[in-house]
This record gives sequence, structure tokens and C-alpha cells, in this order.
Amino acid sequence: MNVEKFLQLPITKDFTVIAGHNGLNKAVQNVEILDFEFSPDIHHVRDTIFTPNSVVLSSLLFAKQKPEYLFNAVKNLIELGASALAYKPVIFKELPEEVLSYAEQHNFPILRFGGDEFFEKIILETMAYAKTQDYSYFIETILRRLVEEDVTQEQIKSILQQLNKPFEKYVFIANLRAGDTIHPNWMQPFYSLEPLLKSGMICSYKKSLFIIMTHPSQQFQFERVLHEWLALYAIPTDTITFGYSSCNDTQTGFPMALREAFFANIFTEIDMLPSCHYKNLASDCLLIELYRKDATFAMDYVSSFLAPLLDDKADPDLMETAITYIIKKGNIKEVAVAQFCHPNTIRYRMAKIRQLVAPIDNDYVFYERLATAVKLYLLHSKMTSD
Repeated sequence: MNVEKFLQLPITKDFTVIAGHNGLNKAVQNVEILDFEFSPDIHHVRDTIFTPNSVVLSSLLFAKQKPEYLFNAVKNLIELGASALAYKPVIFKELPEEVLSYAEQHNFPILRFGGDEFFEKIILETMAYAKTQDYSYFIETILRRLVEEDVTQEQIKSILQQLNKPFEKYVFIANLRAGDTIHPNWMQPFYSLEPLLKSGMICSYKKSLFIIMTHPSQQFQFERVLHEWLALYAIPTDTITFGYSSCNDTQTGFPMALREAFFANIFTEIDMLPSCHYKNLASDCLLIELYRKDATFAMDYVSSFLAPLLDDKADPDLMETAITYIIKKGNIKEVAVAQFCHPNTIRYRMAKIRQLVAPIDNDYVFYERLATAVKLYLLHSKMTSD
């Protein structure tokens, strides 16, 4: 948790940042209360008053008669490694300019309460959020391992036990992803589905979100049920892409289902579709496994075959046309529409591409080799952007 996340809690949403705007990324590990600790009459050992990475709450009562104490307090909090000072504007509506200026110079956030928020409630909500985040991090770490590592059956069994969920026999997984222009908190509404997932779970992974359901029947209509729930909760999905796994046995195929959903969603972006089922990827599954098992080998092939198009001196229109040509499955008219040019321009570019990368191949071999290289190139681009 950092100061920016602290300000997104329901109880702190009306707080105002009045100084130290560049310090909102400071980590927050605790919330503490400042009463009279910086009054000259108090003789504590100052370096043990507050723990580092704390948001310090105060009504500033200690400086009621002596506003000059405020500067020393802020200076000491910065030296002690506090993350921010949040004050209730009961004694001071505004803080002295020298205090705000000093905090701004040191990227130390000073926050003003929005109303009559109670210190104790702020502390409780912050700690509750931290516990939730710890659990989410634990889940994310486990799922990352299942997706990225080749785990044994014993390890799968152990991991499922650690998740401590009443999973049913078969697992169905959707991976959701939003466009780059979507608000960074786009995942939040989807977590409202969690109460419905008695034998499933929701978890983020990289820039995507997994929605996991298990069911005793292989015939479970996972996609239909999921979209019914999304409609019930009025969660907009116009800008969301969906990748769906096949039905897998929970105890043995959990990692496979995660990977299927994740890579199916990658190919929704490559093929510019709203959704994709892994079972419909056909030979693209081979490219996924090749890349997953040996990305270096796969990219060596891409770099070698597409070298004339990827060269810094190459015409960028050629690589863009090659990509669109594969996405549109060789349909010249559709490529021309997507590239905003005449079909003859596309034919000219494709002839030039062919001359550069595969001058002696026949039509079928050329398309096959170009499709393989372009899809691996796009797959690599999507994976590295995450």
C-alpha cells in the first residue's frame, strides 16, 4: 500500500493533498496518531516515537498556541521516515506557507481531512485493507507460479490445498483484459462477483484478471453464466476482451486452464476479436507452447525471417502491412480497408515483402512462414508489454 492507495479508501476519499504531491508513491505500512509528541515539554526519545513508512494522523493540538512548532514537527516526521501527515482542520484550517513549502521540497505528503473522520476508524480501515492486499498478493503469487512454471501433480495438489477453496471436479476459467485507455482501476467492479463464486475465485495476473469457476459437471455453461452475472451487476464489458479455457479437471488441469484462458485472451488482441476460446486456436496452440517452452528459440526464428522488415532502415509500412495481412487471413480488400489505402497498394507491398523474406517460396509456404513469424512476433510483443 502507498499514500495514493491510502487516499482511495472509503474513509479517506474526501481527503485533500495540500503538499508533497510527488510523494504519493511512498509506502504505507502503518497508521499512527500524533498528539503532543512534538511539544517542547515532552522529552521522549524522538527516534522511537513513530515507525518508518507510517501515515501520521493529528489534530495538531500540540501547536495550538505555538504555530511555529508545526515546522519542527514536519521536519522531524520526514527525518523519522514517515510517509505522510494527515491533519484534521480543527485547530488549523490552513498550515503556514513555510511548512507547506518545506514538505513540497522534500516530497512529503500533507493531507487535510475532508470532514469529521475518526482516527480509530481510519486505522481500522487501513489495516483491514492491508490484510486484504496481503491475501491478494498471496493468491497472485500462487497463480503466477501455476501459469509460469511446470509444476508436478503433487505440487498442484499442495497448491490447491493452500488456496483452501471448496473446488468442484471441473474448472472453467476466463481471462479478462482492458484496453490501454481504460482507467487503471477497471478490475475493481468485477470483484463484486466474488460472493457468487462459492467454488471459485477472482485474481489479477499482470495486466489481466482471472475469473475462476469450478463445477461438478463438464456441461456447465460457464460463458453464459458469467455474462448473466455481469449483466446482473451492470458491469460494462464493451472494452473488455475475454479469453476462455477448455473444461479441465481441477486436480490435474488447473495450471493448464489458467494458461489456456490467458493465451486465448492474448490472441483476442492479436486477431482483434472481443473473445476467444482456447479450443478454437487450432495450430496457434503450437506457437504458444513453442514460445512458452523456448522463447529465445522462437524469437531467433522471428528475427531471422523478418529481419528485412524489422531493420531500422526498412519501410515501417511493410511490417504493418504484413501484420494486418496475417490478421485478416490474407484478404487483400480487408487489409486495404484497415490500412486506408487501395488494394493495389497492398498487393505491391506484399510482393515487396515476399521478395525480401521468401523470394523462392510458393504462395502456401510463404503464407505459412509469414503467419508463423508474425504471430510469434505479436505474441512476444504482448507478453513483454505485460
